[in-house]
Amino acid sequence: MNQLSPLADLRSQLARITSTCRRPSVQGIPIGVPEIDSLLPGTALARGGIHEVIGDQGAITSFLAALLGRQKAVQHVLWVTPQGDLYAGGLSQLGLSHRRVTVACTRQTDNRLWAMEEALKDLPNGAVVAEIEQADLTETRRLQLAAESSGSIGFLIRRDRQPSAALTRWLVEPARSRDIRPTWRLALERVRGAEAGGSWMLEFNHASLCFNLVAALAHGQAEAAE
Repeated sequence: MNQLSPLADLRSQLARITSTCRRPSVQGIPIGVPEIDSLLPGTALARGGIHEVIGDQGAITSFLAALLGRQKAVQHVLWVTPQGDLYAGGLSQLGLSHRRVTVACTRQTDNRLWAMEEALKDLPNGAVVAEIEQADLTETRRLQLAAESSGSIGFLIRRDRQPSAALTRWLVEPARSRDIRPTWRLALERVRGAEAGGSWMLEFNHASLCFNLVAALAHGQAEAAE
C-alpha cells in the first residue's frame, strides 16, 4: 500500500496509476445481493458518479474495503483520508490487497476535495474513496461531473446528512455477528431517479469474498433471510 502526504507526491502517483488505466468494461459495481441490487438503476452502484456513505467510520471503512476488494474490475483504489491510519492487513483480510491501494493523507478539507476530483477525472477503471466531513452542494456537483467525465466511481464518506449531488446515499453501521464474520447494518436512504428504501443486515464471507444477507430489517426488527 502506497502512502502519500505531499500533494506533489499525489500528482506523480496519479500519473503513474492512470497511465495503465483504461475505460471500464463494466457499467457498475454490484453489491452481489439481489435484494439490494434490484433497487439500484442498472442493478449496481453506477460508475460515472459518486455515492455517499454516512454512519460509523470503522464500519464504513471495512464495508467499502470488502465491497471494492471483491470487484476484480476495480484495478486501483485511491483512499483520501485526514489521518492516514488505514491498516493494510485489515484491508487484505477483506479481500482488498494493499497492492491495489494508494492512501493520500492530508488534513485540509480543500486538499482532500482536490485529490478526489483529480483522481475521479483520471481513474476510469479504479475507485476513489474520500473522507470529507463537510462538502456543500456545489462541491459535490464538481465531484459528480468529474466522475461523469471519465466513467469512474467515487465514495464520499461524510459525517452526517447534507445536500448532495451524489447518486445514492447509504447508512452503514456495525452489527453483532453470529460468529467471527464482519457484519453490518446497511440502509439505502437515497437513489437519484428511483425510490429509495430498505435496510439489511449483511455479513462477509472471507472464503468466497461475498456478502451474505443475514436479515432484512423492517421497522427496526430483523427478519431472517431464507
